[in-house]
Amino acid sequence: MAELAFCKTFLTALDARPAKLSSDHIADARQFPAQGAYTLPRLAHPPHPPRPAPKSAHNASSSSLSISLKPMKPSHPTIPVPGIDASTTSVYDLKTQYAAQASISATKIKILYKKKPVPDSKTVAEVIGHDVTGHVEFGVMIMAGATASPVTSPPAAAPSEADKGLAAPSSDGGPAAQGPSGKDVVATDQFWRDLKNFILQRTRDEAEAERLAKIFRGAWESGK
Repeated sequence: MAELAFCKTFLTALDARPAKLSSDHIADARQFPAQGAYTLPRLAHPPHPPRPAPKSAHNASSSSLSISLKPMKPSHPTIPVPGIDASTTSVYDLKTQYAAQASISATKIKILYKKKPVPDSKTVAEVIGHDVTGHVEFGVMIMAGATASPVTSPPAAAPSEADKGLAAPSSDGGPAAQGPSGKDVVATDQFWRDLKNFILQRTRDEAEAERLAKIFRGAWESGK
């Protein structure tokens, strides 16, 4: 019965206390039981790994790449592209550079890495990795119907009046320029392909480039 009496007395004492602490409850730290301060164990030497050294200008310059654009068929030329920044140069940049030097339309070219096609919107660093340096070889697949001609540098000569745009108009009063111009150029499919490739180079998103090119063409056709 002594245990039962103790339990009753203990519960009676608890009833006299609030069930929850009030929001403005304050505990006096001086009434807390004394105890020793807890100290964290010492870390092994060195206590933490050393901070990596910042990338210097020398290291940044050494990250440049030298690229060779090698076609799958030996009948087309291999074109070197030295000293590029892999993080800012896109696959489309490589394609246009090869197209310009080999006199082939960029629409007839696919760039390959390890024999697999890579999207035009990706940068070189995204394709090969950010830590790769030195020399890297990309493949070039030239589609059917494209022909390449060797590129030769013309002899140096002073620009003519026609090159400067200062040539006099023809005797009948018409412009001296030859070939399509103005709306005739915009009406060609090649113009809209070039516009889409330009947008793709800037946005690096093929779906967005296709969408914007259609919007621009639709707006132009509606305003004709």
